[in-house]
Amino acid sequence: MNKENNPAAPDALMLLSSHCAFCPGVLNSLAEMIKQGDIANLHVINLEKNPDAMQKYKVRSVPWVRIGNHELSGSQTLEALKQRAKWAQKDLEKENNTDADFDFLLSDGQVNKVIDAIKKAPEKIQSIISLLEDPGTVLSSRIGIGVVFEELANSELLKSLIPQLEKLTKHSDERIRADAYHYLGLTNDKSAIPILEAGKNSEEDEEVKDIIEDSLEELQSI
Repeated sequence: MNKENNPAAPDALMLLSSHCAFCPGVLNSLAEMIKQGDIANLHVINLEKNPDAMQKYKVRSVPWVRIGNHELSGSQTLEALKQRAKWAQKDLEKENNTDADFDFLLSDGQVNKVIDAIKKAPEKIQSIISLLEDPGTVLSSRIGIGVVFEELANSELLKSLIPQLEKLTKHSDERIRADAYHYLGLTNDKSAIPILEAGKNSEEDEEVKDIIEDSLEELQSI
């Protein structure tokens, strides 16, 4: 079977503790990924039996997972774990993986490096959109995405994203809809007002509605 039909799958490492409340759920998700072929091998270390591993891998809390070169700590959804496996597979295939690079930098608090990269190559903003629309993107990365959009407020680059943000206002995940409506308000472009008004009439989530109102107020005051 050729490589195209049998792509490489990354290996995973998990550190856990017998008294960790979130570890069983993450371990079950990784086991499911083994069954589905998302990861090739899974090595699990119990820190109570091997405490030196905490210092070796520079781990502060469990559950801690590394899939390829991508690390995660704390409770994780199956979607977030699969996302890292997908990016780790691209690493193995030596594909351009700006999404994964940005995700790491954002989750690690290095948002300025992401902003600098986008200013040098504006087309890389598409990796931010990819992370924004993926329900598996973790909270720390989403916070970093917000910083990126705040930096781009009123810019032509952000205005060019209005059609993509409009599409995300129809996403099934209310978090993603909320973010899209908020970022529309940062465009300083009145052409986004009809999108917000349509959302005001169709949105059912009350918290998302509040964000729509805030963005409308922002644009209508221009």
